[in-house]
Amino acid sequence: MPKATPIASDGAAYRRGIVLGLTMAEIMLLLVFCLLIALTAMFSREQQRGRDLAARLKQAEVALAKEQQTSKDLAALLDEFKRAGAIPQQVDDSWRKLVEARDIVDKLQKSGVDPEQLTQQASKLKDLLPTLTTDVSGTDLAAAWRQIVEAKNRMATVGLGELAVSDLSDVLVQGAKTRQAMRQGRGEHDWPPIINLSEASGYNFAIGRADLSADFDKKLKTSVVDQVARIVAEYNVDVVEVIGHTDEQVVNNRVSNLDGKLVPALAGKVQIDGLTPADNAGLGMARAVSVARVLEGDPRLKGVAVLPLSGGQMILPGDKVTDGTSKGDVKERRRIEIRVRRSTSKLTNGPAPQSEMQP
Repeated sequence: MPKATPIASDGAAYRRGIVLGLTMAEIMLLLVFCLLIALTAMFSREQQRGRDLAARLKQAEVALAKEQQTSKDLAALLDEFKRAGAIPQQVDDSWRKLVEARDIVDKLQKSGVDPEQLTQQASKLKDLLPTLTTDVSGTDLAAAWRQIVEAKNRMATVGLGELAVSDLSDVLVQGAKTRQAMRQGRGEHDWPPIINLSEASGYNFAIGRADLSADFDKKLKTSVVDQVARIVAEYNVDVVEVIGHTDEQVVNNRVSNLDGKLVPALAGKVQIDGLTPADNAGLGMARAVSVARVLEGDPRLKGVAVLPLSGGQMILPGDKVTDGTSKGDVKERRRIEIRVRRSTSKLTNGPAPQSEMQP
């Protein structure tokens, strides 16, 4: 067997220093390179984190600067208040009222009264208070509401709980108004007022016509509807009667088209100026339809039946029947009267009218 040469020995030693085809030196270089990559990534993340922290710190500094400026502004404002003298007391009063309001709400909730319901019914309860107490305060309103709810619960226990709490409050308020009217000497019957829109008061129609002037239309849609809506709410009615009255001047030489156009005109399908009455009775009805159409289209009178009627030349102002001797031009007789009442169904099924409420 031949003896190994030095070159062969060196080759064997070299092969023993190779791992996966790499020398130890090469492996160490590779490890150092991987470590540098890892350190670079970590350094990049730390740099980004540092930038994020710097941005947040900047935002905090800006917010702090705003707060400091606000504090300075408040301090300056307070100094002005002090120099003005009266303003600090107003600020103290406002703050005290806010605290007291919060205390009242807390007390209401603890006593079982829903402040939101109380707010919704406050106007009704205020009308009811004169029959319960002379002190109109928030706690009295709460007491009145509790009494209504307790009455509703008692009615339910005996099988009479069909009325909602709001309906029951309506009944009690109507009774309270009746008793108050009797104490003021107005008697048991407190009839709603009649609204009189006469030509003498500026509510004009053109001669022989039923269409509204611009001024008449404006008054109807503002002050007149406001007045009608208040009366409807106050007297708990659901029917509005619009009655057209004329004087006794004769309407001549016309052919009426009211039989075909009056109902469509009330529904808004025919223009009022297209109506042709042949007599005073028809003229009064056409004018009542003209006014009724405006009232019926107003959302403030939603749910109210608006009925056009004609008195023609028959009824004098003051509810007297004419004797036929006044045939001239009388502005006071050319008028629209608006009267309100309860429908038959409301009298039968709804809350009793004031004249039927027991004191």
